Amino acid sequence: MKVLFTCIIALLLGASFQAAATVYTVSNVASRPAQFNTVQAAVDSAAFGDTILITGGGADYARVTTVKPLVYIGEGIANAPASVAGITLNRLNSSLSASGSKFYGIRFTSSVSLEPNFSGAQVGQDVLEDLLFERCSFNSSFGFSSNGITKNITVRNCVFTGSTISTFYGQPSWTATYENLLFINTVFSGGNFSGAGQPNLNGNLIIRNCIFINRSTSVISSLIGVVLENNIFYSAEPTGCISCTYNNNLTYLCNDNALPPTAGNNVGSGNIVNVNPQFVNYPQLGGAFSFAHNYALQTGSPAIGSGTNSTNIGLTGGSAPVNNIPQFPKIPAVTEIDIPVSSVPVGGTLQINLRAVTRD
Repeated sequence: MKVLFTCIIALLLGASFQAAATVYTVSNVASRPAQFNTVQAAVDSAAFGDTILITGGGADYARVTTVKPLVYIGEGIANAPASVAGITLNRLNSSLSASGSKFYGIRFTSSVSLEPNFSGAQVGQDVLEDLLFERCSFNSSFGFSSNGITKNITVRNCVFTGSTISTFYGQPSWTATYENLLFINTVFSGGNFSGAGQPNLNGNLIIRNCIFINRSTSVISSLIGVVLENNIFYSAEPTGCISCTYNNNLTYLCNDNALPPTAGNNVGSGNIVNVNPQFVNYPQLGGAFSFAHNYALQTGSPAIGSGTNSTNIGLTGGSAPVNNIPQFPKIPAVTEIDIPVSSVPVGGTLQINLRAVTRD
């Protein structure tokens, strides 16, 4: 049955993900057997481009460290979570790194660390790039390295509930360089983006069509040159950014609703100040993120069509629109398996019929 499960999932994945050489299964639940009982063991056995399916429902999996480009797929981030106690994505040398890794439907209960630098690196070799996090949740820090080059990172349809969303480092104290970091259609509940040494991101950190909620102090702290577009700040302070661009954002019930923020030489236009976005289902006075909420916009909401290029402000606009953060990865779910015969001769063909449903 374990082999059957793996083959079925591999077949279904072909419709949604680029074909991978091998699919490995991981479970630490006795009633749900798999090839490995730790994620690290699966990572150690995998080759470049392989896929790792992580079963949820048990205790958190231990922290993972990897220097390979792999695809990680969990069962989702709400009812049956696949929880991983953090991961470190490294570069080992000039030719081997975790660049190109992708993560879908995983709860990270401890820090996610991006580490492009390695001992003996020459200029331009210490690069970590092309990472995708989709429909994941982060309950701790999402940290960038103080050295090396981190670029082409996309975080979409995720939720952050940790105290620090991410930390960036400025020069000359550190040698880090950041390029094309994109956070889109994501909810930030509580935490903040922070900087050490006031790093100038020069427009390379783009935060678009996101929702910031439930934070009484600045959601951007000591960062220069961030681009913020089509976001909603609901009882979460848009202040703290320096020389940043604020276009077509909306504030409501903030201590300082001004957009762009008056302190910090910020610029921008098309913003809506201290107006209720009219979510379909969210506490009037604000609150922490919940899957019970519905962050879609009611008819007549001032955020409808008010974003850049006449898109909506908030989660329902932009390039990855959703009403709420999806609880499951976007892969088919098997609902029925039928094996019409009880046995087949050696070398024969076993027919397997299955039904599956797609998930938005």
